[in-house]
Amino acid sequence: MNSGMYSALSGNLSAMKRLDIIASNLANASTNGFKQDRIAFESVLAGNQNPPAVPPARTADPVLLNERMTTDYSPGALVQTGNTLDVALQGDGFFAVRTPEGIAYTRQGNFRLTSDGTLVTANGYTVLSKAGDNPADGQPIKIDVTAQTSGEKPVIDSQGNVTLNGEPIATIAIFDFSKPYSLIKTAGTFFLAGDGVTPQQASPLTSIAQGSLEQSNVNTIAEMVQMVETSRHFETCQRMVRSFDDMAAKTINDLARV
Repeated sequence: MNSGMYSALSGNLSAMKRLDIIASNLANASTNGFKQDRIAFESVLAGNQNPPAVPPARTADPVLLNERMTTDYSPGALVQTGNTLDVALQGDGFFAVRTPEGIAYTRQGNFRLTSDGTLVTANGYTVLSKAGDNPADGQPIKIDVTAQTSGEKPVIDSQGNVTLNGEPIATIAIFDFSKPYSLIKTAGTFFLAGDGVTPQQASPLTSIAQGSLEQSNVNTIAEMVQMVETSRHFETCQRMVRSFDDMAAKTINDLARV
């Protein structure tokens, strides 16, 4: 295949993957605690580094795509909701929750209570309490539902201590990781710690704001601009593919007449 065709097709593939990421970011622009994704591509010409062995008078097919996915962990803006079970982290760190895949970490703090008073995420995952340096030792946080119905509201202070009518209940666990983060992003706003990634207690400077939520860090306008640019790039590469295809067809037809 013509090397120019390789380049054009490579551009189409990279544009399609970039559009998928942009679409995901835009779809989650209103998801509390969501962290936007980024994708970067590196183009490597076959003869520059570690050139492959090829027959004389031949060229190796170019290696064109080397993608690298990253997550932007910058904080989103805080918005006040007034809901006593809405909490937002100010500073580095994550809430620890128990999911079917194991302990996961999130900054999405729109919690709720189950029928038995267990504090869970919007997805129904159990929010864990602080119980040492190992997140797995954390226990579910239970708040008396009858007290809730009588008008008493739980209070969550800046360090995550939960009290009801002045009585301590538990402390919400907050964990952090060494930077740069090497977390595995799962569905939505949840992250898993991969092999060799050890959670640690969050910095004392990290605090909790009750009655607030952290919004997504997606810049909608910037994403829309990138979507337009990427769409135009895709169209340009598509026209190049058609041009190379027409050239190949014309060459074959001309050779047939000789």
